[in-house]
Amino acid sequence: MCSLPVVAESTPFFRLLAVGRRRAVFSDGVLRVEGRRHTLVESAALESLDGVEVRRGRFASRLTVREVGGAAVAVRGLDRDEASRLCDAVAEAARKAAAAVGRELVEVDEALRQLLRLDIYVRHSAMGAVHQKLVSSVGRSGGIVACHLSEPAIESRRRLEPLVPEESIEALRDKANQRFVSQRVPDVAEAARAAFGARLTGEQAEAIATDEDVTLVLAGAGTGKTTVMAAKVAHLVRNEGVDPDQILVLAYNNSAQAEIAGRLPDELSEVDIKTFHAFGRGVLIESGDTPNLSKMATDDHVRRSAIDDILEALIEDEGSSDAVVSFLLYHHEPCYSPFDFATEQEYEAYWRRIELRTLSGDLVKSIQELQIANFLSEHGVKFEYESKYPHLSGTDEHRPYLPDFYLPEHGIYIEHFALDEQGNPPPHFGGYAEGVAWKRQTHRQHSTTLIETYSWEHKHGTWRSSLRAQLESNGVDLAPVPRRDLIDSLSETRISRLSGLLATFLNHAKTSNASSEVLRARASDRRDQRRSAAFLDVFEQVRRQYDRLLSEAGEMDFHDFINRAAACIRQDRERWRYRYVLVDEFQDISAGRMNLLQALAFSGQGAACFLVGDDWQSIYRFAGSDVALVRGCGSHLGHVQQRALSRTFRHSDGILAPSTAFIKQNPEQTQRPMRSQSAAADDGITVVAADNPAGGVQAALQDIERKRGAGPSDVLVLGRYNTSRETAPPGAGFSTVHRAKGTEADYTVVVDLKDGRRGFPSQIGDDPLLELLLPPASDNPFAFAEERRLFYVALTRARNGAYLVTDPAFPSPFVLELLDRNPGLRTIGELAPARNCPRCPGGRLVRSQTHKTLRCTMHPHCDYQAPRCRHCEDGYVVSGKRSPAACTNPGCGEQPESCPWCRVGVIVPRQSEKTGEFEGCSEFWSKIGCAYTRDFDRRSSRR
Repeated sequence: MCSLPVVAESTPFFRLLAVGRRRAVFSDGVLRVEGRRHTLVESAALESLDGVEVRRGRFASRLTVREVGGAAVAVRGLDRDEASRLCDAVAEAARKAAAAVGRELVEVDEALRQLLRLDIYVRHSAMGAVHQKLVSSVGRSGGIVACHLSEPAIESRRRLEPLVPEESIEALRDKANQRFVSQRVPDVAEAARAAFGARLTGEQAEAIATDEDVTLVLAGAGTGKTTVMAAKVAHLVRNEGVDPDQILVLAYNNSAQAEIAGRLPDELSEVDIKTFHAFGRGVLIESGDTPNLSKMATDDHVRRSAIDDILEALIEDEGSSDAVVSFLLYHHEPCYSPFDFATEQEYEAYWRRIELRTLSGDLVKSIQELQIANFLSEHGVKFEYESKYPHLSGTDEHRPYLPDFYLPEHGIYIEHFALDEQGNPPPHFGGYAEGVAWKRQTHRQHSTTLIETYSWEHKHGTWRSSLRAQLESNGVDLAPVPRRDLIDSLSETRISRLSGLLATFLNHAKTSNASSEVLRARASDRRDQRRSAAFLDVFEQVRRQYDRLLSEAGEMDFHDFINRAAACIRQDRERWRYRYVLVDEFQDISAGRMNLLQALAFSGQGAACFLVGDDWQSIYRFAGSDVALVRGCGSHLGHVQQRALSRTFRHSDGILAPSTAFIKQNPEQTQRPMRSQSAAADDGITVVAADNPAGGVQAALQDIERKRGAGPSDVLVLGRYNTSRETAPPGAGFSTVHRAKGTEADYTVVVDLKDGRRGFPSQIGDDPLLELLLPPASDNPFAFAEERRLFYVALTRARNGAYLVTDPAFPSPFVLELLDRNPGLRTIGELAPARNCPRCPGGRLVRSQTHKTLRCTMHPHCDYQAPRCRHCEDGYVVSGKRSPAACTNPGCGEQPESCPWCRVGVIVPRQSEKTGEFEGCSEFWSKIGCAYTRDFDRRSSRR
């Protein structure tokens, strides 16, 4: 109940003399000083007041209010009796407040001491409740309230005040918990030994004894993750008295679930150990549902076939085919303009990575040109792409003018210019504006009709209407081609690629449980928002049909089990009363799994989470796993206490030191030490340089044979791709690196270590559309972050030695990094000097299968080829925009001739049935498409 205010007004005489009315009001523990029309001059609560004094005069009193750490405020001319009553009221209120807050201080002090004296781990949530009361009581005990505190309250306040900052109370809690953990280590070790004969290290036992709201155990390769999971169960039941049915263990897959269950004795068999999917299905059954698992969830071929059928049905249906055909015609490649790139090199690298093939079969140089070409084809307008302008011919100094499009039936030319609304080209397009002016002048000079289109029109989505209006005003009839004819002209590859993208996107959409509204909102913020929106137009139809198939069959997929189970738990929190939830392979957590885990963590009275994983081994981003959820798990589950298992039982420093240094190069990965449990040396890492991967594997196996002698040893051949299985000889074990996670062998032989699109690291990029769903790659600035983790997994599968089979001419950058940072690594064979592609960043040059050219490892995204030197016939001629052409053979003394038109290619001999022998540019067959030719100069050839 609010107390009545006590008011001290200025006297009538003072009001006559003063400019405005002044008064003081005390109500509900707050003293206010007010001016004219009750405007607030000063306000302070009791705990902020250092003192209130009244000095009585002959006709009026002066009230002085002093704030803690602040200046004094004086109010003159107050009624003497009213001022005295107000001062008395403040003093009385301070005494009452001191009595109340004094009891709280003593109670909080005692509660804190009791909490720290108990033989328990003090969780952040438990301390948080006490700390809230502590901050409140100390905060309300200041000012004049402190003057009226009792001696016990004063003593409690003295002890509690230093603990007001959160870091101070946390330091106190940490100290108490470290003491508890140290005392608990022997009991933990005994529980593990008695349950399944395990001998724990000190850091394993300390991690198990930690009992935080969320305990995150970062367990490096070979540090005993499964042992820790099983020992945690034994400790909870045997030492902490937790009923087995109050413990839930969640594993990533069936093999991990079986391994954990196999460690536990019969008396611990009541513990619920399930995969996320199986647990989700069980929740649904207990909630009254009868979920059946669809074959589309267990068989990739069945799921992909279903998506193919759905897409085919959409294409055949007139009502839905427009969205599909529109995407395939205009958006099947990433829709970026030159203005989206900082440099010309970045832009060239982008358009060289994509297949810009039009409906007419032309290979064009930008997505915007492709869209224009397909618009013409869609409306029955015949055109020629980059045909020679008839009024100009090329010279040795200038290449011929090749307009973008020519409409032969109408005598109309179309030029697409990379210009913004102000008519400016991208800053990195040197000389482009002059070229635009020259082309315009050329058409004016020769009175030819030119239609212009611009990049800014594509940015704003107005290019279709603008192009249509210009064509129609120049007498071009636009007659839409029948939809069926357009569909028939689309390549099966393009349709199949869309189907694969839809299948992948659907998997991620269900993993993250992302709604259409969320996806649309994300799409609107992207630089390729029009492509994203066009894709979602197709995807939403596919998703509805996929869900309809499941519903009609009364089935669900794995994602439905998890997503619906999370919803069920949230709807009936009291039903799911686990005290502990343990999660294995936590680095593979996805948004959907985290959602389920969060529902469990806050069900019932709240469950403590014990999470074991290794962010260095997070390799399933393509399946929806999000390594950022490991680092940010506290924002989802509660306060986190991090522990690390740094002692590996698998190998020694020969493998451990280079692999650990390699993974820690990415600053986004947790930085922690790793040590070997064994003092014995292993055989370390050996680099095998071999032209033939199978030959490299054989060389590694022979070396292992020599080392091990007659003793038994198991060897595992690891490939980045399934197709590399053929490199392993008959009888040798083989696995992809992804599937090998969690396994180990005496020796491993890693293949696919070449610098190329299908190398290791893999340079096959995801479609940018997947960024709408894939976890944000916060470590993207660090090159090949996920591939780096995958390579770390490959390195750490070996107990005794790891062999890395690499291409000697174009070794994997991972191998080069290892050799650079570890100069003592053993090698078999020799690596050739590296030769970078002069055209694209990241590409390297390697001999083609025919050995007639050097090609870029980024092929087909980069089509650069260096031809055989026509002079020495031993080396290859490498040329680029910024460097003169040169032969790779150091003994060749000739200077190759650069093309005078494009300045990129070199002059090479060519021939045709019509003209016989002639000379031309080596870039004739590339995307540059240089058409320079001249008569054959037999004197320039030394044969």
